[in-house]
Amino acid sequence: MAVLLGIVLLLVVAAAGAFAFAQIRLARGIEAADRAWREYQPTPIGDFGSTQSLSILPLVDWYASGPGLETEAGVSYLVKTDRSAILFDVGFNRQGRDPSPLLHNMRALGIGMDDFDTIVISHSHADHVGGIRWERRRTFSLGNAQLDLTGKRVFTPVPMTYPGLLPVHAKDPTVIAEGVATTGTIPRQLFIGWVEEQALVVKVAGRGLVLIVGCGHQTVPKLLSRTKAVFSESPRGLVGGLHYPVPKGRAAVLGLPVQKLLASGDGPLHPVTQQEVSIHTDMLRELDLELVGLSGHDSSDEVIQQFRTAFGSAYRDVRVGEPIVLAGPAGAASPGPSSGELGR
Repeated sequence: MAVLLGIVLLLVVAAAGAFAFAQIRLARGIEAADRAWREYQPTPIGDFGSTQSLSILPLVDWYASGPGLETEAGVSYLVKTDRSAILFDVGFNRQGRDPSPLLHNMRALGIGMDDFDTIVISHSHADHVGGIRWERRRTFSLGNAQLDLTGKRVFTPVPMTYPGLLPVHAKDPTVIAEGVATTGTIPRQLFIGWVEEQALVVKVAGRGLVLIVGCGHQTVPKLLSRTKAVFSESPRGLVGGLHYPVPKGRAAVLGLPVQKLLASGDGPLHPVTQQEVSIHTDMLRELDLELVGLSGHDSSDEVIQQFRTAFGSAYRDVRVGEPIVLAGPAGAASPGPSSGELGR
C-alpha cells in the first residue's frame, strides 16, 4: 500500500510540475503574442476591387441543412465571387473516413475539383487542414490521400507544403483576387500552442466588407482593428468561427470541456467567459452588420442563439449545404432562417 501511495504521489507531483511549466510557457507566449501585435504595422491595402455577389457555401461544419450531408467539428467553405472560387479550409476528417466528410459533401452537392481555383487555409489546426497527421506535417489534405491540385493557387498562414504546388505564405495582408484579400496573420498563444490565423476579406459592391473567419483565435477586437487598419473601413458582415465554447464546447474528455479549457481565453485558469462574449457581441452590434453567421463547430448552441437574437434579420445559420448569399445594391441578402431551431 505504501508503494502504491508513493507512486500516486509521484504522479501527482509530476502532473503538477508539468502544469506549472505549461502555465509559465503560456504566460510567456501570451506576452510574446501581445508584443508582436503591438509592434506589427500592416501595410494598408487601397482599392482591391469588388464583387457584385458573394456566396458562402458551408461544406464542413457542425450542422447540416438536411439528410445525406456529414457534419463534424471542422470547417470548410466554398466562397464564390464574380471572378473567383475559393475553398476556405478543408475540414477535419477526425475519424479518417474515406471519403472524408468534405469529399462526401462535395459529391452530394455536385461540387467537383474544377469548381474552385484557390485554396486559403485560415490556420494550421487539425480541424481546418484535414486532420492531425497533416497538421504535424505542415500541410493539408481534402481526404485520406492528398489529391492532385495542379493549377490551384494556395495561400497559407504559416509556411506549408503540398505535392506539386508552391503555397504562398500570406503572413501579411494579401490581395488574392478581384475584391478578395486576406487580413494577414494575427498571432495568439493558446494553452495548446502558438497559432497564427488569417481571415478572408471580401468587398461586395455597394455593401462593404465581409469577413470570413476560420476559428476566430485572433479575437474579435483584433480582427476589427486589423480590418480597419488595412482596409480603412469596418466590416459590414462576418461569417465563420469565433470560438465561443460557452458554457462548454463540442469536445469533452472525462467530462471536462477541453475545447473551452485548452483552446480559448488564456488557458484553463482563465478560459473565455460569457462576459467576454457579450462584450464582443456589443462591439459587432455597434457596426450595424448586414450579415452575421456563427459557426457551430467551435461555438455553443447557447452563443449561437445569443447571436441569432442580437442580430435579428441579419443573422444566417451556418449549415452544410445551405448557401449564404450577399449581393450588391441591385440584389439582396439571402433570406434569414425560417425557424429558430438548430438542425443537425
